[in-house]
Amino acid sequence: MKIWNKIKNNRFCFVITCIIGAILLAIMALYLTVPSYVFAEIEPFHGEYIYNPYTEINRLNYYDFRSENIEDQGFDVYEFGYALSGTRYLCLGYEKERKIDYPFLQSIHYKQFNIDKLNEITRLVAPSHPTKGFKKGELTHLDHYRVMEVLSPEDNSLYYWDIALSNGHRVNIIATGKNHSTVTIGDNDPKSVYDALESGNAYAVAYTGSLIELPELQSVTLRNDTLFVSVSAKAKEMRFIGQNAIVKQRLNDVSEGFYHFEPDDTYIRTEIEFENGNTLYLNPLVRHEYQYFFDLNKAKVMVGRTYLMWAVYIVVVLAFARLIFIKKNDDDSGK
Repeated sequence: MKIWNKIKNNRFCFVITCIIGAILLAIMALYLTVPSYVFAEIEPFHGEYIYNPYTEINRLNYYDFRSENIEDQGFDVYEFGYALSGTRYLCLGYEKERKIDYPFLQSIHYKQFNIDKLNEITRLVAPSHPTKGFKKGELTHLDHYRVMEVLSPEDNSLYYWDIALSNGHRVNIIATGKNHSTVTIGDNDPKSVYDALESGNAYAVAYTGSLIELPELQSVTLRNDTLFVSVSAKAKEMRFIGQNAIVKQRLNDVSEGFYHFEPDDTYIRTEIEFENGNTLYLNPLVRHEYQYFFDLNKAKVMVGRTYLMWAVYIVVVLAFARLIFIKKNDDDSGK
């Protein structure tokens, strides 16, 4: 209280203290608006059915969603986030930009809340540079996003992608920046492209040289429990990757390959590497329980706990304010 008395008796110090206090209160209020979430128990993909996101490959469209002319192609894209933690999101097909972020430490609850709020005004939300702004443990739980910026010149997040997949989150790949591209299958209007990215009817490429010279994906089919993949040129290696990023099978010097799903295979994604290093990264085929595939909701707001948390914070703030007020009155009475 001696310090407080000195401050209130110095007009300049008092004004500065009020400004700093107002800023801290605003930040506190900002953080307190975020609800608490309950995340579903970690569970890999399972079931007797296998979801294949690929349809007939009749048209390939190449995009870099970070290119300077992406808006000229009809796509509305921006990166959201200014937290010191480095947590960022690539927003595709946004109606308006979200202005609010949490500048300091962010727990998984803040990241999930940002994803949910961005989903309200954005067609697709993709965690950007996951190795820089997300913890591995968070990706075992975070939900409500269907694409991830896995490859870029600044980041290779293939292992982070496999963490999400291994914990039952169906997430599709996006690649951006120099020598990377995202390839969608089907029409090239924005709606069709966004639909392809969300469903998984797309893939990513890392390349050297020109895109024109890059071999193309020709087919991805599922017959009973066997996956067949073909490309337009002979590949140096075709890799089938499953649970926990384990390479389940390698095929060398092939333009066509197949892999038989074993009972313990939860998902299988394919990487196709050519002699010059050009590589195609396909979206996963995943197991599911029901005849008609749908994505489960694995992150829900805990309403009761959230209200209780808010109530506790309000009581603490009011109690502290009352303590300051009583102490001030006692000091004034003693003068």
